[in-house]
Amino acid sequence: MVGKCVYCKAEISDDRAVEVCNRCGVMVWGEKMFKAILQNMGDAKARDDLCSTNLDPKKIY
Repeated sequence: MVGKCVYCKAEISDDRAVEVCNRCGVMVWGEKMFKAILQNMGDAKARDDLCSTNLDPKKIY
């Protein structure tokens, strides 16, 4: 899936869970934090935990 960066509208050609390009991600959060964000969001996407419809309605406040 090809997406666009929410900040600069650059094309993102990989299948990442966040729509932020590497350049903007590093500028906004710094290199180490952006790498952690990509990793954690990628892991959540692999577990199918990103969709809000997967929430248990009994646990919603």
